[in-house]
Amino acid sequence: MIHNFRRPRVLVAAIGTLVVTFGVGGGIAAAQAEGINVSGSSTVQPITELVAELFAEENPDVQVVVDGPGTGDGFELFCNGETDISDASRPIEDDEVALCEGAGIEYTELPVGLDGLTVIVNKKSNLKLKCLAQADLYALFGPESTGDLADDSKVANEISGTTNLPATGTFTKFTPGPESGTYDSFIELGYEDIMGERLEAGNITDTVTNDEGEEEVAQPVISDGQFPNDNDIVQRVASAKDGIGFLGISYFVENKDKLKALAIEDPDSGKCVKPSIKTVQNGSYTPLARPLFIYVNNANAAENADLKAFVDFYMTEENLTTSVSEAGYAPLADDDVQATIDAWASAG
Repeated sequence: MIHNFRRPRVLVAAIGTLVVTFGVGGGIAAAQAEGINVSGSSTVQPITELVAELFAEENPDVQVVVDGPGTGDGFELFCNGETDISDASRPIEDDEVALCEGAGIEYTELPVGLDGLTVIVNKKSNLKLKCLAQADLYALFGPESTGDLADDSKVANEISGTTNLPATGTFTKFTPGPESGTYDSFIELGYEDIMGERLEAGNITDTVTNDEGEEEVAQPVISDGQFPNDNDIVQRVASAKDGIGFLGISYFVENKDKLKALAIEDPDSGKCVKPSIKTVQNGSYTPLARPLFIYVNNANAAENADLKAFVDFYMTEENLTTSVSEAGYAPLADDDVQATIDAWASAG
């Protein structure tokens, strides 16, 4: 079982109360009346949407809107007080914590499931790709990628002394963009250490200077198109025989008739493991497994009985297991499910 994420936490800050309302069909409306507004990760969106559908069966008069512009964009809305819940495919970052603190937003972080970042190709792909090691991930998607396997296989071989990439062929990449938590997670889990070493060695030439005066990579992911919503990536990879991309496992599971998932090499055992709900949950799909979260505005939940009821409904064993599975993700281990439930209970 995977236990390699931090426990749920509550951020305490001086708070101001804001209640959000909206109209059916999506979008952010003015803060006026009762309602539930969720935005953020398109990866977590299927889980929250399914829970919202089940909640609506018992509460047909409560409006719930779930939007998926990306984790980063979702946190911006959340920390500006424009949403009640932020879906997130990565933990909140320091600058986002500061933004929430500056706005007086107190929140509870709640892990809800496990995802396996999945590298996909067209079902009828011309690419002779089966299993990727971390050096291959860097060579295909990192800042030195050219889209030509003749070049990229040389980079992978230079890094690791071997490569699973074919020596010839070209490909077109469709990926999330910087507003997406999937983008951040893929870099961090897939090849961040390799990228740092290549940067330090002078192999990466496209760099910028950050606010601390340090040199960093300008484009950590090279792609031919970046999209905040995973459905757009599915559509483009499925329509290009040389297409390749990465996204949350749920979107692959829903589109197995169009897409093929590539196995990822376990860096410890050297075995190639295909992404599946089973391999994500049992911890054998490494290194691209990650936790998924929701963040709840505590002040809004205290003021909005419908919002509190919705999160109470979400934080049940049934929804953190069966609904997460039905949405295409792996449930947390039993003790982690209980930890999430307990964290919300203590926040209330």
